[in-house]
Amino acid sequence: MKENVKKQTQKENTDTIGSDTKELPEDTSLTSLTKNRRFTIVGMGGSAGSLEAIEEFLQNVPPDSGIAFVLVKHLDPNHESLLPDLLQRCTLMPVRNIEDGMEVHPNHVYVIPENKDLAIMNGQLLLLEPSKPRGFRMPIDNFLQSLAEDWGEKAACIIFSGMGSDGELGARFIKESIGLVIVQDPATATYDSMPRSIIQTGTPDYIVSPAEMAGKLIDYIKYPSKKLEKKYQSTDKKMAVALQKVFILLRSQTGHDFSLYKRNTIMRRMERRMQTNQIFDLEEYVRFLQEHATETENLFKELLIGVTKFFRDAPGFLALEERILPDLLKKKGKNDAFRVWIVGCSTGEEAYSIAILIRECINKLKIRPNFKVQIYATDLDADAIKKARSGLYMANISNDMSADRLDRWFIKKDDQYQIVQEIREMVIFAEHNLLKDASFTKLDLLCCRNVLIYFTQELQKKLLPMFHYTLNPGGVLFLGPSETISGHEDLFVSVDVKWKLYRRRDNTSSINKIAEFPNTTILPKLPITLPAQKKQPSRQPSFLTDLTRKLLLEKHTPPAVLIDENGTILYVNGRTGKYLELYPGQMAMNVFDMAREGLGFELRNAVLRAYTQQEPVVINEVRVKTNGSFSLVRLKVDPIEQPLEMKGLLLIVFEDLPQVKKTRTINKNGSTDTEKDRLIAELEKELRFTKEHLQHTIEEMETSVEELKSTNEELQSTNEELQSTNEEANTAKEETQALNEELLTVNMEFRAKTDELTEINNDMANLLNSSDIATIFLNQKLEIKRFTNRATKIVNLIQSDIGRPVAHISTNLNYNHITRDAKEVLDLLQPKELQVEAKNGQWYAMRINPYRTLDNFIGGVVISFIDISTLKQLEKAAIRLAENIVQTIRYPMVVLDSSFRIVSVNYSFLQLFSLSEPQVSGQVIFTIGNGVLSIPALRELLEELPRHETQFNNQVLNYTFDGVGTKNIVINSHRIVQEETSAELIVISIE
Repeated sequence: MKENVKKQTQKENTDTIGSDTKELPEDTSLTSLTKNRRFTIVGMGGSAGSLEAIEEFLQNVPPDSGIAFVLVKHLDPNHESLLPDLLQRCTLMPVRNIEDGMEVHPNHVYVIPENKDLAIMNGQLLLLEPSKPRGFRMPIDNFLQSLAEDWGEKAACIIFSGMGSDGELGARFIKESIGLVIVQDPATATYDSMPRSIIQTGTPDYIVSPAEMAGKLIDYIKYPSKKLEKKYQSTDKKMAVALQKVFILLRSQTGHDFSLYKRNTIMRRMERRMQTNQIFDLEEYVRFLQEHATETENLFKELLIGVTKFFRDAPGFLALEERILPDLLKKKGKNDAFRVWIVGCSTGEEAYSIAILIRECINKLKIRPNFKVQIYATDLDADAIKKARSGLYMANISNDMSADRLDRWFIKKDDQYQIVQEIREMVIFAEHNLLKDASFTKLDLLCCRNVLIYFTQELQKKLLPMFHYTLNPGGVLFLGPSETISGHEDLFVSVDVKWKLYRRRDNTSSINKIAEFPNTTILPKLPITLPAQKKQPSRQPSFLTDLTRKLLLEKHTPPAVLIDENGTILYVNGRTGKYLELYPGQMAMNVFDMAREGLGFELRNAVLRAYTQQEPVVINEVRVKTNGSFSLVRLKVDPIEQPLEMKGLLLIVFEDLPQVKKTRTINKNGSTDTEKDRLIAELEKELRFTKEHLQHTIEEMETSVEELKSTNEELQSTNEELQSTNEEANTAKEETQALNEELLTVNMEFRAKTDELTEINNDMANLLNSSDIATIFLNQKLEIKRFTNRATKIVNLIQSDIGRPVAHISTNLNYNHITRDAKEVLDLLQPKELQVEAKNGQWYAMRINPYRTLDNFIGGVVISFIDISTLKQLEKAAIRLAENIVQTIRYPMVVLDSSFRIVSVNYSFLQLFSLSEPQVSGQVIFTIGNGVLSIPALRELLEELPRHETQFNNQVLNYTFDGVGTKNIVINSHRIVQEETSAELIVISIE
């Protein structure tokens, strides 16, 4: 089966590449392609025993999955890898050996060559010379780190069987970039060291057998890419409530509150977990968290993003070693301790890195041996702290530091390294919550790298003054490459802009600034979404008319109007002129503008209450002035729930009330008590409405202020990121220029190689055509690949026949077994030669040979036709001449083949033994004429002839024939070439 796949793949490789390219616009550049990251790249890693697992995985991957696969395997650097050929047998995707600068395409498999390291940048695979000696290389880690940085959340990794721990660090970087991590189930692995090392970190999303990996990967890729932020508006109450529930579940199970983390970070991590669990709705995911305690723990781990390594961002640690630590250490007095706090230490690599730098600096400065160093390393994750305390790390840390440091500060234990006791005693690890636990003080160095970027801007503003307070005068703050002190330049002065080293500033403004120490975090208030901001679906007027009439007939008969949330009148029922009138000026159908005197305040109040509370509001005895007199009206505002098409609308109903005659008391000033009470009541109503309206306006304003603050924080965060990006761009300018020069050199080499290849192709085409030999090239599926012009006279070929099976093409030969013979040569790998006759009488020597590539790969067969018509004519003439000569010889003569059968006989022989030609033609010589020549001596002589010799002459046998007399039988043997094979011919003459 594998051989069939291999044969079928050769042409499909080219076709797949071609079709893949056609899917892209003609002007698509590499930059635009990689920016879009339209497909997933899977980095596959394996070592000993992984070949079978990789083959099983690829057999289950559809050839049109839209995914690119890059395989990094531990290979012998001294032997050429056969992996591409081996893997091509089990997949229809093209399997290519990686070349430097190769661009990644989906539906392809790329294999690292031997004795190379691999990286990826802007979608290009880059081959590097190994920087470590054999046995210390970590090619899988190196590639996965670069893949995570280059491809982000579209990156994925699969780790197969293998020894050691290569891939463990790379998998953590993939997880940090919100990529997918799949690990082979150790129970199915030939060697389980590599899978187990990654499982111990808690990073895998799936731990499955190779046969199940493809299904998990495809399901993950096909998950709808709908972002929660797009599905729910930022002010959506439903989303805010769901987030609050997630925070509560996390806090109740882990004891930690994530409500002050950046919303984007929380959303991306939640989307990541939802995608892994194939959950498409936020409310459904909340229920899933409630029902599965392990998922809450997984989400907690996802949010912590515990990714670190020794001397991460090595130039930053070099700046710390050369520019910061010597000055800080020299300032310490005889009895002073050097205090350091590492925030978010994860599994301890960063803490031990700083401890090593401090110890090396102390030794270099020759500070007293009893100099006291106190390093506090804290983190939220209890499991990470436990691992950090052990100081035991996988062998892949050899890739993160020099061999001298590794030998000096680590002890090799089996396939792991442990920090020496001297360094371990310098660091105190503790579980600590930066947001609510008391902070360490009197610090000389505070290292808080890649922690602040996950907090909101508001929380960062509170933490930085606290950091300032915890540092000693002249103390240094060490932040991550993407973090800044924006807005707190009065507290810190920059020492190194690129690597974010800041020294504590001590001036009046900084001293007067009070640090806010976080203790317990309070969940933020839910954002309030005003119903008026919801966009209502468009409604057709005729449709509304029918529904409104039906509703009025069922519930109301008095005058009424149907309005939307803004007061726009959609439908009027009955005579409403007593209550509403057209507003002077530009035409507007707004019920508030059209309300008559005395109705406006009550109407606004009733509509607002009904809409916000979603319940009917009734106001009795509203005095409405109509035609110079007042009448009492009952006002009813009813929010509509059914039918759904009218949900959100309001129905205002006016009902006239009977007039009540009241006694009037005339005051001294001429006014009546009734009029006075009416005025007071109206003023009270107006005041009440004004208060309610003011309260509503205040709530709207508060909501708007919250939104503006959130937007402002996001803009500030974006500004910081842009500043950081600009700094990195300026720093990398020279590197980019150097890279451009290298790329130009590579391009020139490629161009020269292309020109050379074109010239060789031209020479080959001219050679084939000028040789006047008809030649046809077939691939492994016996399809036409190429042919010479001469071949068209023998086989009916045209240019469009390329790619068609040779069996579908008619020939001009009296021979119909070309396909059979070609398949036989392809299977047996043995050349075959035949003489075939054309329909026009011409003869050709047909040769079929296997098509071998330079690397001895069988790519098909080559069929050539050599014209031997002249030779055949000469052969026939020679045969006729020989027969004539035989007939003219006066001595009896007979010609035998190697089986002693008669090939030719002359007239004298037939006359001697009284025989006819039909009686002897094709007969064994010992049987003719009743055994006249069945002579034992003759038989013995013929059977013992030395046929391995070229020829023998004049072997004479004397014999007496009955009725003929004694004769000499002379035997001669010659090897001659007949039509198809060479054969031994024996000539016997009787004298």
